[in-house]
Amino acid sequence: MRHSKEELQIINNYKKSVDLEVRNFVEKVYGGEHVQPITVGFLTDRAAIEIEHLTGMMVYGNRIVLDDNAVIHIKNRHGIGGEQDESMKNIDDIARIGYVLANYDNIEFYGEYAQGYVDANGKQAPKVVVIKKINGTFYVVEAVSDAKKHRNYIVSAFIKPADRKSDSSVPNNAYALGKRPKRS
Repeated sequence: MRHSKEELQIINNYKKSVDLEVRNFVEKVYGGEHVQPITVGFLTDRAAIEIEHLTGMMVYGNRIVLDDNAVIHIKNRHGIGGEQDESMKNIDDIARIGYVLANYDNIEFYGEYAQGYVDANGKQAPKVVVIKKINGTFYVVEAVSDAKKHRNYIVSAFIKPADRKSDSSVPNNAYALGKRPKRS
């Protein structure tokens, strides 16, 4: 597959974007340590507007955090020998999540609510998926919260390789797009 000059620049920027602090955090979690969540970025105004449109929640200025639960989920589901795939077997890809969040192409409603994460009303937080085309497509799933802590939590991340024919790594409900979530 040939890439345009712009695509090559994106791929290069992505490769260079490993956050060593996040990488160290992931290594500690992989080593069995319980560590405090780490900030991987802050919502841009653009992201906050898109998330508000999708969820109805005002989340301007929220920090985006990665906790040990998300790292363990990513490892078990998308790491070496992962239940779904091995798209995140390279921990440097987890350490590049901040780049994906800061340079995303699209945000979509994920179609689910995050267990263990709540909004200001104590209800389960809606999930959104942040999408960035690299050499493939990188998906970061966030639990969105308008609670007092002003934090969105990463709950998963995976990469769909560019050469894949189907989108089987993306749950079908990730495409209930553009619709505001309804709670049952």
